[in-house]
Amino acid sequence: MKIDMKKLNITSLKKFLPGLLAAAVILGGYLFYINYVSTDTITVTGKATHEVTNQIASFSVTVEINDEDKTVAVSKVEEEINKVVADIKEFGIPGKDLKTQYLNIYQREEPIFDEGRSTKYEPGDWYASYSVEVTLRDLDKSSELTALLASYDNSTMWGPNLRVDPDEIDEEAILNDAVEDARQKASALAKASGKRIGKLVNIVEGGVGGYDIGIMRAEGMGGGGFPIEEGSSSITKSVTVTFRLK
Repeated sequence: MKIDMKKLNITSLKKFLPGLLAAAVILGGYLFYINYVSTDTITVTGKATHEVTNQIASFSVTVEINDEDKTVAVSKVEEEINKVVADIKEFGIPGKDLKTQYLNIYQREEPIFDEGRSTKYEPGDWYASYSVEVTLRDLDKSSELTALLASYDNSTMWGPNLRVDPDEIDEEAILNDAVEDARQKASALAKASGKRIGKLVNIVEGGVGGYDIGIMRAEGMGGGGFPIEEGSSSITKSVTVTFRLK
């Protein structure tokens, strides 16, 4: 007897089709539940740190003059700081990278010691000081700039304060590493409880952190400048991630 295989296959398919459809519905419902409905989740924090070479240095230059005449002290500071700022601009530092930090004018009280009497104070000289912050974006010029800043009389220089140029931070790469760190932590915790992580359902980005390194001080001294070793800053990015469990 000849068997019609085509007819048999169709008949068999019709016989098992309801069961296959039911299984597909159940599986689909389960996947939908664990991915979109289930509240069984795990939340972890991931962090990543990249070392980034510093590209920017900031210096502070303070001019201070004292005189018994207030007007003279103020006038001399004004004259000195105008020269300093003009020289810095001529060096090539644009105005946007110069910032006044503070201006201070005060009269010092001088102690008078009388034998057998309490200490008294009487007005002394007037002091006037002016501080300006200088930002250097080309560290190859550090020796020349520090030589200039250290050459002025009646002045104090602080620096450098080294930092990373924000435009040079690859935040996307750090963020990706932070998410991967969170994924690994969540996976380990889920495995310890006999489960596995599923769909990522929520992510909150933390801030970018870092620290500056390097400090140098020079007071009113001439001679050559100081080269700067740029070093690096640690830039950290964090994320808080929630995964479903299955």
